[in-house]
Amino acid sequence: MSINNSVNSITIVTAFFDIGRGDWSTEKGHSSHLLRNNQTYLSYFENLAKLDNEMVVFTTEEIAPFVIKLRKGKKTEVVIVDLDSKFKGLLTSIRDILKNADFMEKIPEAQRKNPEYWSEKYVLINNLKTYFVHTAIKEFDLVNDLVAWVDFGYCRDTDTLANINNWYYNFDAQYIHLFTLKRSKLLSVFNNPNFPYKKHQITNCILNNKATIIGGVIVGHKQLWNEFLTVVKDAQRAIYQENMVDDDQGVYLMCNYLRPDLIKLHYLGKDNNGKKDWFGTMQKFHV
Repeated sequence: MSINNSVNSITIVTAFFDIGRGDWSTEKGHSSHLLRNNQTYLSYFENLAKLDNEMVVFTTEEIAPFVIKLRKGKKTEVVIVDLDSKFKGLLTSIRDILKNADFMEKIPEAQRKNPEYWSEKYVLINNLKTYFVHTAIKEFDLVNDLVAWVDFGYCRDTDTLANINNWYYNFDAQYIHLFTLKRSKLLSVFNNPNFPYKKHQITNCILNNKATIIGGVIVGHKQLWNEFLTVVKDAQRAIYQENMVDDDQGVYLMCNYLRPDLIKLHYLGKDNNGKKDWFGTMQKFHV
C-alpha cells in the first residue's frame, strides 16, 4: 500500500534495460561476477519494490509488466524508453572512444575485462542516471521534495532494506548527496589526501577502475536535480575531452571536483564482514 502523502518519504527513480549481461559468461571470456540475466535483476528489484516509497521506473516494454506486477498497489510510474533509438548518437560516441587505441593503451590489461572499458551500453546507462531523475521530476508531479536515484539491482537481499517499509532520512536540502567507500575527510575536518579531489587523481581512478563514490544511490532535493544534471554534463564533457569515458563513478568524482559546494559526501564505512559497504546506504541513512 502506498504511504500517505503527509508521511516523510523519498521518491525513488530507477531504470532497467537488457544490455546482454545474460550472455556475459566465462565461456565467452568474461569474469564470472559479470553474468546476470534479466531474472536476476528482477529478483533484486523485487526487494526494492517492497518499499512503499513512490517510484518512477524507466525500462522497456518487455520488462514493464513485471515492474507493474511487483509494484501493485503502490504509487509507481513506468516510462518506456527505446535506448538504441533515443541515444543512438551517444552510443556511437562512446563506442568510438572504447575502440580508440590511445584510450585502451592507458588501461591496464587486467582491467580491460571490466564493462566500462568495452560495453558502450553499460557506459551509457550508468551515465543516464541523473538524466532519468531530471526527466521524472519534469514529467510527473512527484509527491516528495527529496528524490533519489537507486539502482534497479541495488537491493541484492532484504537485509539491504534494513527492515524498513518507507525509506526516509532528513538529507540536507542544500546538497546533492553522494556516498563513498573511502573517507573524504580526516577528523571530519581535513581533506583526506588519499581521496581523489584533484583532477590527476580522478584520471587515475578512471583508468584503473578505482571505486571511490558509489553510483547506486544519489539523493537530492528535487529543485537541485536540474542543476546537478548540468554539472554531470560538464563532468562528462571534461572526461570526453580527455579522450576517455567512464561509468557513473568517475563522473561523480569529476562532479565533486567541479562543484564541491553542491555535493555532500557520506562515508559508508565497512559492512559486518569488514568489507567496503557498497550496499549500506539505506541501513545507515534512515529514520
